[in-house]
Amino acid sequence: MAKGHSQTNTAYGWTDLFQSLSDPVALLQIHATQTAPHLLRSNTAFQLLFGLNQTKRSQLHKEVLNHLPADFLSLLNQLNPHSAAPIWCLLASDGSCRHFKLQCALSDSNPDTWLLLMQDISEQENALMLLKKQNEELQQRLTDIEQLKNRIREQSIRDPLTNLYNRRFLNEFMERELALARRNQKPLAVVMLDLDHFKQLNDQFGHQTGDKVIEMVAKHLLRQSRRTDILFRYGGEEFLVILPNTSATQARHLAENWRVHVEQAQVFAKHQAVNITLSAGVAVYPEHGTTAFNLIQAADEALYQAKAAGRNQVVMC
Repeated sequence: MAKGHSQTNTAYGWTDLFQSLSDPVALLQIHATQTAPHLLRSNTAFQLLFGLNQTKRSQLHKEVLNHLPADFLSLLNQLNPHSAAPIWCLLASDGSCRHFKLQCALSDSNPDTWLLLMQDISEQENALMLLKKQNEELQQRLTDIEQLKNRIREQSIRDPLTNLYNRRFLNEFMERELALARRNQKPLAVVMLDLDHFKQLNDQFGHQTGDKVIEMVAKHLLRQSRRTDILFRYGGEEFLVILPNTSATQARHLAENWRVHVEQAQVFAKHQAVNITLSAGVAVYPEHGTTAFNLIQAADEALYQAKAAGRNQVVMC
């Protein structure tokens, strides 16, 4: 055994240099027939790291290694001088972790003898982990800010009573849909709707009932609309709907369907049923206009004709 020690010592020149290193260093003897390597030598840093007492230091056989953490021994068995150095984490009782890069070299004179260097990279790893955590927190903050911006933007373009888009966003939608209609050579319909005798209803039953009626009509419009239709609260009791890829006949049919559903609905105020009707005007690109202004104006004129003709009806421009 002493002869083996001498070979090991001369193979790596185990001097005070290894003993004085702050990183743990050990000499291991590897045999293919053994399940665990033998610990031949180790410096003070290695002994302190694993709490090896004087008796265990002098034993110099695999039972010493068997006292070491199982995950560490598992890494040792997988260790290869030609592969990437694995990282081992020693978890302390306070939850902190010390990270070691396990590197090994073979002895030229004895291929069964390995020099194991455990480079302490805790500072770098902890800095990387902190940076990763800070980056994740930053990404979360950016996500929160983006979501907040979207909510604020959504609130700024939505009518709070009906949750329909408000007039502020109309031009942007109209220009976008008109551009698509021109490019695809498809029709685009606009329907303007207005509740009949709404002022009388407000005067008789109050603004609270008026708000309830507007909210009810908006729900009916949404329920009977297609997913591609874009609905706006245009004014007090006025609504405007953009109907992409919709012909004049289809637009008139949709508007008539809205009119019938609203007429059949009832709102109760002061213990009595209140019947609601609406009038609608329809205009279609490109027949009735090629710009957003012209189309909305044409639909508004058709609505005026519906009102003049007795209300509760749909008029095509």
